[in-house]
Amino acid sequence: MTHALHVWHENTSIAVIEHEGLDDRWRLRYAAQWLADASAFPVSPTLPLVPPQADYASAAIKRFIEHLLPEGRALDVAVAHKGLTKTNIFGLIRALGAETAGALRFYGDETINPTETPTLRPITLSELDDRIARREQLPLTVWDGQVRMSVAGLQDKVLVYIDKPLVQGGQLFLVDGPRLASTHILKPDTGNPQTPHLAVNEHFCMSLARRMGLPVADVDLLRTPRPVLVVRRFDRVVEPAETPVHVQRLHIIDACQACDLPVSYKYERNLGSAPEVRNIREGMSFEKLLACADLSGNKAATRVAMLRWALFQFLIGNTDAHGKNFSFFVHPGGLLEPTPWYDLVSVLQYTGFDTELAMAYGDIFEHEAVSPFALADFATRCGIDRKLLRREGQRLAKLAETAAMTQAQAADYQGDERTFTQGIADFVAQQSQRLTRLVSEAANIKAQYL
Repeated sequence: MTHALHVWHENTSIAVIEHEGLDDRWRLRYAAQWLADASAFPVSPTLPLVPPQADYASAAIKRFIEHLLPEGRALDVAVAHKGLTKTNIFGLIRALGAETAGALRFYGDETINPTETPTLRPITLSELDDRIARREQLPLTVWDGQVRMSVAGLQDKVLVYIDKPLVQGGQLFLVDGPRLASTHILKPDTGNPQTPHLAVNEHFCMSLARRMGLPVADVDLLRTPRPVLVVRRFDRVVEPAETPVHVQRLHIIDACQACDLPVSYKYERNLGSAPEVRNIREGMSFEKLLACADLSGNKAATRVAMLRWALFQFLIGNTDAHGKNFSFFVHPGGLLEPTPWYDLVSVLQYTGFDTELAMAYGDIFEHEAVSPFALADFATRCGIDRKLLRREGQRLAKLAETAAMTQAQAADYQGDERTFTQGIADFVAQQSQRLTRLVSEAANIKAQYL
């Protein structure tokens, strides 16, 4: 039996996705009115507005949808509450698809009511604090008996609408209705002794990027009094001039979607690092990522942005910078533009974890083993001039060393958080000096040796 799912952008039905369950066959058909719209965009580069002669690959449609779903415990919770299975991708997106990353909403019904009055359910700080304390018994993705999250990732998150800046007394709300959407993502500290101060860690790294003039999502620290990272969604634009308030959704895709890779390929070593499979590297890589620049309107600027992203991960020691941690806005016609950065964490501040690099610099998957040759190899594979590598590496290193020390003294941090952030700052300073040396030597390696 074939089931249909209607894909909406704002108040426009733009496509229908059909699924035949027995053979797991997927089909995509864009609406005629969408194809006639000058502002139309494809849902991804591999699912263009004009279908290929053999039609869209069924597996490509499924892969695109799967990336919109949560992972880990959040997925387990959704499966349990909706009475579904993890393999039922169609059922999951039908159940959770009213609020995804990006602009698209998925409904089983052919029509929605764009004039439906939105509902705002307030969350007080005391309630949020209580829910964080009880999250092992009552997952943070469940509110009032309803699973509310459909954003990819492993960390606990709460999607909320904030009516004005927190410093101006902004309130938190869960929202429903076509005109409203979540504007912020709450990421409470894990409370895990193995990853102390994780919310502060991410706040520090995101704020460091901001101080360096790099494109990054806006963040705040909210105290319940537990620390909660508040990330402003860059795929949402509030239009307060409209009455009632309208939240516009912007379409984004991650790098895995852009490359038509499954979720399990977000790491370069997609089968793991065991000796028998470690040489299989079919997942996302820096080379694949930078190749996406060819799909952008400004290829040179996009490649430089990606290079800076890769070097910044090295500076902060983010070994978990994988293919779902870089995203693109999708503009009319399908041109891509990098979004602000997100999920920046100094993973190397923690011990007892596998810290293999998500994507290798050249052939090197260990942060401490990155060498001038590895960076030269990385640049060559990615089509980056090594003089540009040297210039950008040294510029970022100089900025990072000063900005990290300043950020460590920010008023945002309390008590032993200050000792922790100073530790990150010291690490960044060391890596800044190291990167300055590495890129200088990488630029001088003779091309015939690469």
